[in-house]
Amino acid sequence: RSLLRRAAVLAAAGATGRAHAARSKGPAIYGVGRIGAPIEGRTLPGPSDFGFAADGEGGTFVCSMFGETSGFAGCNLMTVQGGITPGSLQIFRGNATFAGKVDIMVQPDVFCGSGAPFLTLNDLDFQVEAKLGGPGKASMVLIIPAVTDTVGGNTGGIVAIGRIERKRVRP
Repeated sequence: RSLLRRAAVLAAAGATGRAHAARSKGPAIYGVGRIGAPIEGRTLPGPSDFGFAADGEGGTFVCSMFGETSGFAGCNLMTVQGGITPGSLQIFRGNATFAGKVDIMVQPDVFCGSGAPFLTLNDLDFQVEAKLGGPGKASMVLIIPAVTDTVGGNTGGIVAIGRIERKRVRP
């Protein structure tokens, strides 16, 4: 889990460096941490680590789930990573949304029922709805329409460790 958490932090930090180097005008958002409790009626239970950084030029998103607590029946490991579409970030009254394309790797294949030891899916549309803040107040909902019905809902929940905010997050 430590490795996955570091990967999420490094992905967010890498995107952060790019965002500041480009000196993008307009809103910027950064988030890194661990999802704890689900959002009742909106997300599946499943603790996960996440990291993202987005501005008007786009950005980077990564989310990982590890172990039997992931909430997906039989899933041991899942990673979701990809790019945020330029111009998709919207922030209003402490809430943010952004969209892009992600790749998913899951072990074993719990999506198609093939019995394969792993499955990769590429170039899938995604959207994130986030509430800014710190532990217990911030939240994130990850919506991937191509897999939502298969897994039984959207992932994400209440941030247990970390932050989602408009300024740079320092690990």
